[in-house]
Amino acid sequence: MIPAQNIVAWGSVVPWADQRQVEQDLIISRALIDIFNDDLLSAELRFRGGTALNKLHFPEPLRYSEDIDLVRTTAGPIGPILDRLREILEPWLGRAQFDQSPVAPNFAFV
Repeated sequence: MIPAQNIVAWGSVVPWADQRQVEQDLIISRALIDIFNDDLLSAELRFRGGTALNKLHFPEPLRYSEDIDLVRTTAGPIGPILDRLREILEPWLGRAQFDQSPVAPNFAFV
């Protein structure tokens, strides 16, 4: 999916020894950029949780994170937001696996 030289280069930025973790961290970083460069998504969503703390607040990551936790800031139908997330991420991550938990929708890109 990602050229090996990009993963190696990102490995000099993050502390993870496992190349799979380096690649996952790079994917998360790019996804965040894509999500928050989008007008609709940046207005409707906020980034929270352990990954947010590691990416935004700590000078160096304290733990490895595998996911992105987003919270909605407004009331209303979630469909347009989920559709836009798919439009933004699926072209380069492939089709998302969707799961509706009792608390929130979840996308997984495998």
